[in-house]
Amino acid sequence: MISHYGRAAVRRLSRLATVGIAAGLFTAAAQAITISEWDIYTYPDQTSAVDAALKDFSALHPDITIQRSVHSFDDTRIPLKLALSSGDGPQVSHVNQGGGDMGALVKDKLLHPVDAYAERYGWNKRFPESILKRNRWSDAQEFGSGKLYGVASLGEMVGLYYNKALLDKAGVAVPQTLDELQDAMAKLQQQGTAPMMLGLLDGNMGQQLLSTLWEAQIDSADRKTLDDLIYNVGGSFNDAKLIKAGAMMQDWNKKGFFFPGFQGIGGDDAASLFQNGQAAFLVSGTWYLGQFKGNKDIHFATMPKGAGVTHPLMVGGTDLAFSITSTAKTQQQRDAAAIFIDYMVSDKMADRWLQAGFLPASSRAGAVIPADNPLLGEAWQVWVALNQNDGLGHYIDWATPTMNAELNQNVQLLLGDRLTPEKMAANFDSNYAGYLKTLKKH
Repeated sequence: MISHYGRAAVRRLSRLATVGIAAGLFTAAAQAITISEWDIYTYPDQTSAVDAALKDFSALHPDITIQRSVHSFDDTRIPLKLALSSGDGPQVSHVNQGGGDMGALVKDKLLHPVDAYAERYGWNKRFPESILKRNRWSDAQEFGSGKLYGVASLGEMVGLYYNKALLDKAGVAVPQTLDELQDAMAKLQQQGTAPMMLGLLDGNMGQQLLSTLWEAQIDSADRKTLDDLIYNVGGSFNDAKLIKAGAMMQDWNKKGFFFPGFQGIGGDDAASLFQNGQAAFLVSGTWYLGQFKGNKDIHFATMPKGAGVTHPLMVGGTDLAFSITSTAKTQQQRDAAAIFIDYMVSDKMADRWLQAGFLPASSRAGAVIPADNPLLGEAWQVWVALNQNDGLGHYIDWATPTMNAELNQNVQLLLGDRLTPEKMAANFDSNYAGYLKTLKKH
């Protein structure tokens, strides 16, 4: 279950920052304590935001020292488990959600549950259950239920980017429904504008479009079936709405709605083409907000919804969760670790993330939006409304450890007219059933 932030962190940035952080639970006579922390905030603007936050903590509260170590995503997963298993490693760490990472660490008793801290600091009120559920594991290794093992600081979602100048030129309004989106693309095409940007060569842009079209047809009030599927309770991908999403993509391809040559274009290259005004729409994630900031014609909106849907789900998630590890052996260490985590998900840190151009995982309506970044402001308003309606959906590849590759391959075949939407759903079911069988063995 890898977020975009996790996937994007492919280069290792290794450095150490030692900063004093306060502990509100400590008295003036309390002993100073040092906490080791690992995170994957390798983007320069991210790591600068964290460094600034740590300096702020240091000035306010000198009792706790945080030894920060920054890693790439891949440089965190296996090394973290090895370090914790040997009794070494950080007391606080970013942990990837899902069975292969957080689930495995929970099973081996390498993480501490944080339910008591969630109650103390109000994390269970700050975040909707649809977010917290991603960090829950039961004693029976059931994903999405049971004890809480972390909270995340950043959020992300997949929505509709549009170029308002191109829409205005074609006399097209911002679509509110999937039917309106199709009508808009037909009109844009008639006037010589490429309707939808897409890059299928690498990455996950194709599967995200498929997932987004599926979840746009699911009302948040009816999310349990999808939740059960993703959290391995059971279910089937043989869903009429998923099949309709696949058929819609095939139809759009046949009608020429996608940017010419999309099969040979990478995801980031497709984003750059969209940024340069080469298409009117792009379905992708908030990780491109910073890149698109300079083009004032580009806007971000909720994905148009399916028929009969009031509050559609939107594909999305959070970055990796901050967790307290087994090397926090004393109560004092665990309390200090929780104080650090609480700051990382605080209103103050949320405002700092927004100033740096990133989307916080919390959704406080009164957050401070940078005046020079209206695109981020639009995305933030979508995020707030989404979480008010418990509408944060799922990356479908979370369902199994190998579903990401399965999705990418099947979407390529789907848009190459080499398999039907029904066969695609059957392939997903086969992958899912195989994974569920492995879970029953443990």
